[in-house]
Parts: sequence; structure tokens; C-alpha cells
Amino acid sequence: MRDKLKGLAVGLLIGSLVTGSMAYAASSKTISVILQDLKFKIDGTDKPSASTTGFIYKDALYVPVNSVAGALGKPVKFDKKTGLVSIGASEIAIYKGGTITPKEYETFVAANSFYYGQSAPTDQELGVKQLIALKLLAAKKEATLAKEADSAAASALLQISAYFGSVEEFSKQLKSSKLTQAELMLFIKRQFLAGKALESKIDNKTLQAEYDRQRKEDSAAFVTASVRHILIATTDNQTGESIRKIEDALVRAKEVQAKLKAGGDFTALAKEYSDDPGSKDTGGLYADADLTQFVEAFKKAGAELPLNQISDPVQTEYGYHVMKVESRVVHTLDEVKDQLLPSLVNQAYENYTNKELPALIQSIKIPAK
Repeated sequence: MRDKLKGLAVGLLIGSLVTGSMAYAASSKTISVILQDLKFKIDGTDKPSASTTGFIYKDALYVPVNSVAGALGKPVKFDKKTGLVSIGASEIAIYKGGTITPKEYETFVAANSFYYGQSAPTDQELGVKQLIALKLLAAKKEATLAKEADSAAASALLQISAYFGSVEEFSKQLKSSKLTQAELMLFIKRQFLAGKALESKIDNKTLQAEYDRQRKEDSAAFVTASVRHILIATTDNQTGESIRKIEDALVRAKEVQAKLKAGGDFTALAKEYSDDPGSKDTGGLYADADLTQFVEAFKKAGAELPLNQISDPVQTEYGYHVMKVESRVVHTLDEVKDQLLPSLVNQAYENYTNKELPALIQSIKIPAK
């Protein structure tokens, strides 16, 4: 008998045999078993608190599952209706309306990394809170925007597949990230719905206040203009080496200014004098340009100089510019609403997570590593 039992519990269960028999009623059948006093050792460490009694039947060792779970330091639950035995935490967080399971959180982290290229939060509790916020916010718009969310997610998946070059490569990348397409699609849908929920918190008053704030802080905010300029540079655009002293650049810029004011052709003078390779061959013109793309002194001049007048030399990091603003448009709130929303959505999310979310979370228990 000892030879037959070799290997039944190698490395895990150690015990002494107790000879005996047990009657088991199952369709009026009686079976004979050998009782076994058991002790547990996990990864070389004794677990005396998990000691129990099992039995051997037909060379198989039967052990109470709660004892095994106890040896592993895991809770165990048994659902009599479904016959489901759960070993380990079935949820790591409980919030009003739902729970977060370990698997669900792992999928969230994987999808976030795949879609946004972001690694998992080092603070796992913070990551769990982010998932709870995502689910709760998305649920607010699920009923009204489900079809729109499905369409947005499907479109996103097509773009991702195109990015990888083929459906096969997309599937390969998903598999390596331990994700299914359905899991990724659910993640994208929730992102879409949560974003819409946060946008609904932003009213016209908030939008107007943010628009006014940005216009007050930056005269070039939401401004496009057609600007001509001739740059007299102090350094070479390609090599970064000095080509003239700042005082020499100013003298040359004033020379250009004088010729322009005397009626000189901007296009011809730009071709002759300008050190800006991006505009010297187009008459020095940046047409209908968003002024915020330029360096501070240039954009400020573009926003504030009188129209169609030759400017005094304007100094920037590149040298001196002689400028003429030919047209300028300050865009209205309705025209730039989409530009304002991202920062306001972020603010709305911070307000939600700081003020509303804590009251909705009942518990978070991060398993010890």
C-alpha cells in the first residue's frame, strides 16, 4: 500500500497514516477509505494552523478545500445553488452598485496599457478607484448613448487594426497583452461614455468663464492671423552656430524695416533678407495661422500689432523679426468649444473623484503580494 501511495502529496502534504474505514452512502454503495492526518507545507514553509484530516480512495487523496485555501492564506466561498467554489478574494472592492474583481482590474490595467500606452499605477488602490470611477460614470450614459458608444468603439478598433497593419497582427498584439477584442471594446466604450458623462457636468457658464480666463491670460488665445515677417537670425537654423551678433542683427532688421516703410516689396525683401526657411520663399507669409504655435514675443506681436503696418524689430530667441499683420480673427466661444472641453473634462473628473466618488466606495482590499 505504501508503494501505491507514493507521490500522492509530494512537496505539499505530509502526514501519518491512520488505518480505518469509512462508509459513504451513495446509491446504497459502501466504500473503504484510509483516513490521513494532514499537515501543510507551502513553498517550504510549514502551515500548522491548516492541519486537517483527509482520506484516500483509489490512490487519490481527498482534502477539505477550506483547509487547502487556509494553507494558501486564501478565503474560500461555496455557493450551494451553483456549486461554485471560490478560492481567494472574489472582489477587491465594493462600491455602491457593484464590485471589482481581481480579474476585472487586471483586464482594466491591460486595456489601459494597450490603448493609451500607460503602465499600471504603482498605487494599486488608486488604480482600483480609477476603474470604479470609469464604471460609475459610464453607467450614467449607458441607457442614452449605448449605440453611439458602440459605434465609437467599433471605429476605434478599426483604426487600431489599421495601425497594426492587419487584423492578424492586431489579434496577435491583443493576445500578447492578454486581452480579447471584446474586453478592449468594452474599455473603449466606457471611456467614451464616461467622457460624455463628465461633459454633461460642464455648463455654458463654466465654458464662458474658461474662455474669458484664457483670453485674459494670453492675448493670442483663440486667435488666427495672417502674418508676414522677415527674420534676421543670430544663429544658423541648421547647425545652431552663431552667424551674427545680436546688435548686428538689430542693425540689419532696421535696414529691412526702413526699406519696407519706403514702399519696398515684402516678397522680394523676404527672399533677399529672411533667415526663416519656412517662409522666405512665400513672401514671409504665415497665412491664417494659430498664433499660439509661435514663440511668446512673436505671438504677442501677432495678436496686438496694428493691422497692415510695418512693425519695429521684434526680438525673439531666434533674432529680430520685422512683421506685418495682414488679418486677424478672434474666434468665438462656440467656435473653440471643442478646444476648451479637454481641460474642463479633466477638472470635472478631479472634482468627481475627490468629492463624489469617496462616498460611493464601501471598501477596497488590495491582496498582499
